[in-house]
Amino acid sequence: MRRAGRVAEPDFSVVVPAHNAERTIGAAVAALLAQDPPPREVIVVDDDSTDATAAIAAAAGARVLPQSVRGYAGGARNRGWQAAGGDVVVFVDSDVVVADDWSVGLARALTEFPGAVVGCARRFSARTPWGWVAHLQVETPYLQRGNPRDVPFLSSFCLAVPRDAPLRWDESYGGEDGLFSARALAAGLRLVFDPRFYAFHDHTRETFHELRRQQMRMAYGFARCGPVHREGLHKRLLSRVPLHYFVLARLPIIYRRVRHDAELRRHFLRLLPRLVIAEWTYGFSALRYVIRRPSVGTPTDAPHFSA
Repeated sequence: MRRAGRVAEPDFSVVVPAHNAERTIGAAVAALLAQDPPPREVIVVDDDSTDATAAIAAAAGARVLPQSVRGYAGGARNRGWQAAGGDVVVFVDSDVVVADDWSVGLARALTEFPGAVVGCARRFSARTPWGWVAHLQVETPYLQRGNPRDVPFLSSFCLAVPRDAPLRWDESYGGEDGLFSARALAAGLRLVFDPRFYAFHDHTRETFHELRRQQMRMAYGFARCGPVHREGLHKRLLSRVPLHYFVLARLPIIYRRVRHDAELRRHFLRLLPRLVIAEWTYGFSALRYVIRRPSVGTPTDAPHFSA
């Protein structure tokens, strides 16, 4: 930890894997560099982008590492991890804008949970009804609710990891965070979700087609992690027999998470018919893997999902 006067500050590097992220990368980097306490560095790993991602990231003040062969999210994170100099490496997605006081919350969490892998809460908004559905279906477990707690899984959305942790990311996109969480627990590390600080998720899934791409990637990742994750026997069974989507068992759970937030509750109720459709289509994506399970290790025939 660095010290400024008598106040301990975290010595952390931020690694941002980015593929064709020109819409969001500038704001993501600017928000990180504006933090107080600041990161030691912001490293953007440009994962074979064909747009202006690298130029925008560099202009915003990031250190850019080009990658001419797709490493996907996991491979890009590994390259940034190798180059990072901080005691802690924080992996932040390229469509994530951290809150103004995000690093204050990060510093507190790293002090209270030394040596742990730490994830923060998230907020979101959307420009279209299907955009709201995409958020509500996937992101309500990570709302700013409750106290810091040990969990069996953390999303790669925003994740702080000790630099010397005996781990690396699976070089893939789809389920790599589930595999990482399982391996971290197996290595004896704590996984801590701290809802006291947050970042904003500005994804581009605003149409039904984009929602379906998200569902296909999530279903693939869930099936892939099923044999190894540490989230309980019920999750392992559901990864094999995904009937819960078709009987709409998840919708009451999602509602309980959002019922105390007036805006999210309003969107949930207004979009309930679309959420029903979305649960069924999610279920059809999951059925694809009932018979033929995807590889747990780095796959050679994985579907190519856009970020």
